[in-house]
Amino acid sequence: MDGTIVVGIYRRLDNRLEGLDDQSPRALELHNRRKEALHDAFDTDPAMRVTNWGDTDSATSHELVDIAVAAAASATFHYAIVPGMTWLAQKIAEKAVDTALGEFAKAIVSKLRGKQDAKQIQDFSLNLPDGTSINIDAPDQSATMTIVFRDGKTESVTYSAMKN
Repeated sequence: MDGTIVVGIYRRLDNRLEGLDDQSPRALELHNRRKEALHDAFDTDPAMRVTNWGDTDSATSHELVDIAVAAAASATFHYAIVPGMTWLAQKIAEKAVDTALGEFAKAIVSKLRGKQDAKQIQDFSLNLPDGTSINIDAPDQSATMTIVFRDGKTESVTYSAMKN
């Protein structure tokens, strides 16, 4: 496998629904909720390490943070099968995305989908080194997985009605 996956993660935007601006204590609370979720997801996993936390640990609220995640040498990924995972695996295989890279991407998706369900993060995206991007909208929003492959082809599915 070659490279690092850049993951963009949005914080919950509940403050806006509550009529509060992005500099409010509520926005900072949501920023910190995402920070805790990301550290929980990645700090103890020996198969992957965050090489750049971006603005994750900032003392001010950020709507979006980008982190860079690298796989450990000869890592084996273990992950929960979440709704849409079978579809994602099939699409990655169809486009001949590197197998190890595909497993790495699925492991990240699995970790972060649970954080969406717990309402700790909003939408997130993965940018793979081969040019493929995977976008996962939160289940309480559109519940859509979208893949944009390096050749420009786009495929998406609503995962909330899927078993896996």
